[in-house]
Amino acid sequence: MSSRASIIFYYDLISPYTYMGFKVFKQLRQQWPGVDVTLKPVLLGGIMAAVNNKPLFEFPSKRNHMIADLRRTSDLTGIPFRFPVQFPVSTVLAMRVLTVIKIHETDKYENCIDKDEYFMHGRNISQSEVIVTALAPIVGGKVRNMIQLAADPEIKKIFKDNTDEAVAKGAFGAPTLLVKQAGSDQEHLFFGSDRFESIAGFLSIPYPGLASFKSSNSAKL
Repeated sequence: MSSRASIIFYYDLISPYTYMGFKVFKQLRQQWPGVDVTLKPVLLGGIMAAVNNKPLFEFPSKRNHMIADLRRTSDLTGIPFRFPVQFPVSTVLAMRVLTVIKIHETDKYENCIDKDEYFMHGRNISQSEVIVTALAPIVGGKVRNMIQLAADPEIKKIFKDNTDEAVAKGAFGAPTLLVKQAGSDQEHLFFGSDRFESIAGFLSIPYPGLASFKSSNSAKL
């Protein structure tokens, strides 16, 4: 039993709500130093298939709402967002590469997640050369070796185990967050990029509101 609160954040780069949720979460964590965080790469398609869920993009009305909703959040927070013309694409390679980086370049892992290749620049992250271009400034010449390592059976197993674990914990989409209060082993599932205020209340930690991020994010554009 840990004396600190903890959050496990299950994510897949194909999810636009994961993209927005990670950006919000990254900034909130600066105000939540007492919370331990684990970012786990999963395959959203695997989760959806396991629980017989259907992706939003299969329903035009839901897709249109999703895009409008995310643009409103972008306007509110200053977090850049542009829905890609080519959607969806496979993220299997990219997520396995992130699995490799999490193991072998741990200190650079979160910077590699925090890229705008897809939901800002619209680059096809299923392509190895796009991954190389995106990650080389962070991990250098090792990136091509990491792409090769992504095909290793052990990496594939770890990635699949993460996905299976998320399903076993009750995940049905992304982002899924498993939250523990300090001094408790009980996990509580929160789903979506709009549950951080609820998580903050649950953990009795500060929540400044989405609009508080706008000035810092706008300065980066």
